[in-house]
Amino acid sequence: MKTGKLLFIGILIGLVLFGFFEFLGLDPTYVGIISAVIVGTLIGKNIGKGSGKYAFFTIFTYNLIDWILVFLFTSDGKLALQYGGIALSALIGFVLIMIFFYSIIGFFGAFVASSLKRNKQDEGL
Repeated sequence: MKTGKLLFIGILIGLVLFGFFEFLGLDPTYVGIISAVIVGTLIGKNIGKGSGKYAFFTIFTYNLIDWILVFLFTSDGKLALQYGGIALSALIGFVLIMIFFYSIIGFFGAFVASSLKRNKQDEGL
């Protein structure tokens, strides 16, 4: 599978997982961690060596899209955007830190999955 298609599929899977878990009413922190591990593992298994940077980019992209949609289409997000100022800056800063945190978790998930894949291939020789 081409890398571009896989990254697009990873972004779509991340968006669907985020939406599904939000529909279930789960805590966004856990949702981000679970979806980062799932998408990172998917990318790590399919790309192999060097998949960490692709996983980081993919997870960062879909989390950024998710949080923009949350700010635009939920009542809490509209309320935060309405007041603006220092509170909005702090909230956006916190969201960006969490996005980097999720991306790093997905990076490690992809690294572990690609390492396991390489080890299984080495054992087969």
